[in-house]
Amino acid sequence: MYPYVRELLRRRFPTSKGWVIKERERRNGYEPDYIVERRRSNKIERHIFEVKKEPKAREEHVRQVNRYAKYLSGPNVEIKSKNIIYPAGADVSGLPPDIRALKLRKFKVGNQNSRPKKTSQKKKSQKGHTPRRKSAKRRRNWNALL
Repeated sequence: MYPYVRELLRRRFPTSKGWVIKERERRNGYEPDYIVERRRSNKIERHIFEVKKEPKAREEHVRQVNRYAKYLSGPNVEIKSKNIIYPAGADVSGLPPDIRALKLRKFKVGNQNSRPKKTSQKKKSQKGHTPRRKSAKRRRNWNALL
């Protein structure tokens, strides 16, 4: 999931415009998953991104991102946006307007209540039978003709 997030951030914040993507070291719990920042004159612009694999936005997520914003802001640091990244299909209706929700299309939230479909059983007479090609004609090797 994280490589796809990095691709998404790189498309939105190109290096050519001065953006630097910093990924969190996994052992440290005081930082968000990604910080995207750039220097402009004497100011630093920062965007905070937290990645969640859960199907619904919760109050804990909001508190966590707000805490990160508080710790990462300063006199010369401007927090431009606070973002939480969820899988596609996640319910993000509970997020406040100051926190943006991004959804990854590569990952979708599945319905936990549904059962997997049953696979049909083969008849005993068809067990081990390989299906015949639809066309009885021989296929041409076009590379040999060229």
